[in-house]
Amino acid sequence: MKQILLSIICLAVFVGCERQTQQSKFAPDCEVGGIKFEFVEIPEGYFMMGSPESEAERKPEEIQHKVTLSGFYMAKYEVTQEQWKAIMGADNNPSLFKGDKLPVEMVSYNDVLKFIDKLNELTQKEYRLPTEAEWEYACRAGTTTPFFTGDNITTDQANYDGTEPYMGTQTGVFREKTVPVGSFQPNMWGLYDMHGNVWEWCSDWYDKDYYKNSPATNPLGPDNGSSRIVRGGSWDEYAKQIRSANRSAENPELSFITLGFRLVHSKK
Repeated sequence: MKQILLSIICLAVFVGCERQTQQSKFAPDCEVGGIKFEFVEIPEGYFMMGSPESEAERKPEEIQHKVTLSGFYMAKYEVTQEQWKAIMGADNNPSLFKGDKLPVEMVSYNDVLKFIDKLNELTQKEYRLPTEAEWEYACRAGTTTPFFTGDNITTDQANYDGTEPYMGTQTGVFREKTVPVGSFQPNMWGLYDMHGNVWEWCSDWYDKDYYKNSPATNPLGPDNGSSRIVRGGSWDEYAKQIRSANRSAENPELSFITLGFRLVHSKK
């Protein structure tokens, strides 16, 4: 009986180790030069992208439509300056607001692609920018309200210009700079700073009418354009501009003190 029990225990341990090995084989977490890149798993599913007509401060282009997405991994944090330097070189830090744990800013879309190419070469993985749909889905984390925090948000919950609150509620602070990533509570899927701090580049070209005819499953954005989507708002934006559904876009060659990014990795 003891031998049978021991065999069962050994088999369970073996299966557990095998599963862990299979999972770690495809896990997107990595470490470069002692600097970690951490990700959380985003489940497959569907959501209503855009905002309802009843949402205050919405833009007409935020047409609500159902989108279904495959599962993926998204970085817990916006890419930091220490992560940027680990890939691009210790002397390469374009940011105005200096600090290893601050998000890197002053990076254009084209700069970001160079960073990703080098990161992929070093790690032999396939990191990329999120699509606009992936970004909003991950930001919402199952919520349908203007913010993942609910119907409103405060400057105790995100870094933005609190002198212009949402829906005329109580004003908050205006820090006038970025803050270290992870300074506030994450959303329900474990993602930090999806509202405010820095705008985050997405892979999509921008078209204000794209939602009218976009694919219902894994939309990738228009085939071409002149600007790339940015999402999430920044330290320099009012509350209405950091809503989950708010869309904006910038020239891919533009670098500015409010522009940063975060990484994603597809599931294998």
